[in-house]
Amino acid sequence: MTPRPPQHAPDADDHVEVVRSEERLAVTTERHATERVRIERYVVTEQRTVTVDVSREEIRVTREPVTGDTRLSGSVGDTGRDPVVVVLHEEQLVVSKTVVPVQRVTFTTHTVTRDEVVDETVRHEVVDIGNVAGSGA
Repeated sequence: MTPRPPQHAPDADDHVEVVRSEERLAVTTERHATERVRIERYVVTEQRTVTVDVSREEIRVTREPVTGDTRLSGSVGDTGRDPVVVVLHEEQLVVSKTVVPVQRVTFTTHTVTRDEVVDETVRHEVVDIGNVAGSGA
């Protein structure tokens, strides 16, 4: 058996079509969580020293000799033995603490953009027309 030559239509408008393909590089971005930041408040203790004037009453006794010219109050002739009571006062410290707002702290995020270079190899097809050995054309 002998091989048969390929059959072609006798038409002069014979044509062969080849579709050439190539890879296209598409680079996109995806958003991923990278870090979790916890914002906490904590209390710092510090010692405060404050000096405050505190007063108290003391009794002061003044003695004067009574002479004939001295005017005395109406209770001079009173021979009763009731004690005289004088109430003395003093200031005592009262320490209290209050919490007051002193500052508002605001946190914002901002986006920083930078250029990154992508270096990737892509392939494409090349159409080559060459003679096939023994085709006789």
